[in-house]
Amino acid sequence: MAEALPDRAEAALRARGPCHWRRGRTWAMAASGPIAGAGDATMLVAADARLDNRRDLIAALRLHPGSSDADVILAAYRRWDGDCVRRLAGDFAFVIRDERRGSIFCARDHFGIRPFYYTLADRLFAAAGITRFLTALPAVGDAIDEQGLADLLAGGYADGAITLHHGIRRLPPGHSLTLTEAGARIARYWHPQEVPVEERADAAEGFRALFAEAVARRRARGDGVGVMLSGGLDSSSVAVQAAQGVRPMPSLSMMLDDTPGWNERPFIETILGQGGFDPRFIDAADHDPVAELPELIDEQEGPFVAYNASLSRRLYRRARAAGLTRLLDGHGGDEVVSHGLGRLNELAARGDWRRLWRESAGIAGLYGVGRWSILSPYLSHNRFVRFARGRQARIQARLGWGGPAEAAGYALVEPGLAARVDLADRHADRSIKGSARHCERDVHVELLTAPQQGYAFEVLDRMGAAAGVAALYPFYDLRLVEYCLSLPSHHKLNDGLPRYVLRQAMAGLLPDPVRLRPDKYDFAPALADALLRRRAALADLAGRDRAGIGRFVDMDVARNAIGRLLDQGRAVDGASLFAAWRVLMLAVWLDHRERVSGSWTDIAEREAAA
Repeated sequence: MAEALPDRAEAALRARGPCHWRRGRTWAMAASGPIAGAGDATMLVAADARLDNRRDLIAALRLHPGSSDADVILAAYRRWDGDCVRRLAGDFAFVIRDERRGSIFCARDHFGIRPFYYTLADRLFAAAGITRFLTALPAVGDAIDEQGLADLLAGGYADGAITLHHGIRRLPPGHSLTLTEAGARIARYWHPQEVPVEERADAAEGFRALFAEAVARRRARGDGVGVMLSGGLDSSSVAVQAAQGVRPMPSLSMMLDDTPGWNERPFIETILGQGGFDPRFIDAADHDPVAELPELIDEQEGPFVAYNASLSRRLYRRARAAGLTRLLDGHGGDEVVSHGLGRLNELAARGDWRRLWRESAGIAGLYGVGRWSILSPYLSHNRFVRFARGRQARIQARLGWGGPAEAAGYALVEPGLAARVDLADRHADRSIKGSARHCERDVHVELLTAPQQGYAFEVLDRMGAAAGVAALYPFYDLRLVEYCLSLPSHHKLNDGLPRYVLRQAMAGLLPDPVRLRPDKYDFAPALADALLRRRAALADLAGRDRAGIGRFVDMDVARNAIGRLLDQGRAVDGASLFAAWRVLMLAVWLDHRERVSGSWTDIAEREAAA
């Protein structure tokens, strides 16, 4: 780093909380806690970390029990060099400046719970947990990365390293970055594929023990801890487990009574009826994400993909107002435990049609569709069905009877922009499920390593930081994740129950109406209602190229999506609803970025006031 940092860069860090600095002639380091290595400036660590295995590491490294997590990381690096990251478990992002070797060593945790952004040029390396610090550096600036923006408009990043900001990259989860005079090297230090699969006779008991430990570790560090309780399987499992050790356990629940068919109140009240909670309720009747978009975009440092963000933001703020600084969150149950979708293909591949019929019931309930729609694709494993379907497809193609093709997610992107960034190829469906030989293990690994996993944590991190609340994710405990990865598929989907091992482990602890429920809350109706309260603004946006969004958006596709939303209301398809939301977000961002007068934001604000 240069000797003097711009005021805007330092202000961006201070907005996140206290900063502890160490500076040299050509470098500077800051962290929310003291920089480790103060007694020996030749090796310093700036870390954002919460280690799960700190007690074991302290014992192995013979450190003082009161050592900070940054101190532990530094001692581990001194002992094991770059291999230290393979011995860490928890949530972390850190930078080690090693003057003796003339190197810099960085790492991000296994799942990307802590953000890590960086810029690297001939004479500059800078890294931070927020992009706003980096964009404030004159050598970096705040130019838009076309590829990143196109990805967001298409519905999510296709690349785990790209960002919305030109010249700024993200370090992918489970990776380290080493810098020397010879250059930069990014290496993967953990991959879920490396975890071996093994049969376990007591899978549910093993899961419950590890899950209890994961919750206890995150609950134990200090006061001010609460739990999110939505009524779904994941948050309810975390809540009842957390309440075993702390009574009453403060809980926060979002009440969405105005979305018939998706109201979680009965499930929440079932959990609370067991006792052991100090409940707090957040009424979402006045939920208005459009009105909050300018603040949301500012907090998220640009447009983002998270359709329920305004609800989560409200929950974090209520937690802080109640004196809670840490929240246990059930996020990740789907990805960590897995619904067992790959098991359907395993059964079809070996011709076990009876069991396939039974297991498809649970997946059908999860997606709210008929069992036949789930079962049908797998019938192609039968050679006679496969032959008949192939012949039918060829006949339809010759006669031109094929139905209209579904619009791909990247159809919303302006064609010229899409071509420049090679969007179609980068977003092409290369899922393992395209292979007739895929198994549950393949699907599970693919899900855990998808770029959206680390990105989701970045959105949540910024949201929590804005409210002064740290989120804790018991499902993303390394030991628990590796345990779930090791389970054969029948522990993930069995007797028509997705995430079977979790449901079995929670027997006797979680009430059956919640433990065995097949569905979960759908935020789409609430988002549709909020957008429909801005009909005039939506119509104006569809009618004209407000804020110059036509540079990035195919306006014909955008108009069609907005038109379907206005015509169909809550019944609109999800693709159109979310496309309309992304277009609106882009318009707000460009309004504020380019200070457009008479903008879409002005129209929306006037409509809200009326």
